[in-house]
Amino acid sequence: MPNTPPMQIDERNVKSAPTDAQAIQADVLNYTEFLTQILEHHYRQYHKNMLTGNSLRYEGELSQYAKDQLAAMEDGTANLMKFRIQKGKKFLKVIQQEFDTFQDRNEYRDGSVHAFIDKNTGDVYKPAGWNGRAKHVRYNLLDPKSRELCYINADWVGSYLYLR
Repeated sequence: MPNTPPMQIDERNVKSAPTDAQAIQADVLNYTEFLTQILEHHYRQYHKNMLTGNSLRYEGELSQYAKDQLAAMEDGTANLMKFRIQKGKKFLKVIQQEFDTFQDRNEYRDGSVHAFIDKNTGDVYKPAGWNGRAKHVRYNLLDPKSRELCYINADWVGSYLYLR
């Protein structure tokens, strides 16, 4: 065997394997990001239906506003409602954002909290206010059946978060 020096390991570049808690939190974050995509898709469908609905209802032609909005949706320049995730100590907060044009601001601004999601358990809660959640769990994103039910029932207004 050739005489080779021992390999030097730079410990600053060695990353430890994620713990179970870190892996769970990463899964919950990924599931939450997918939920925000579903919510945005539902809002886009709602907005399109509202723009085209009046012309179908009254057998008329689309207004110029509706035509402009639909064209902006098609080319990706429409400033539609978005949802973002804010990370807290214990919860992920899903926040609804609306595009604000008041006094030429032209920026997305936080509107309201859509849901709270426990980072460690994946439990989905209806918000009771900006900083607080409601008492009872609505869905669990780590349980495949509950997650699928959440994704199927999810809508941008949050009606899927009410207890029935």
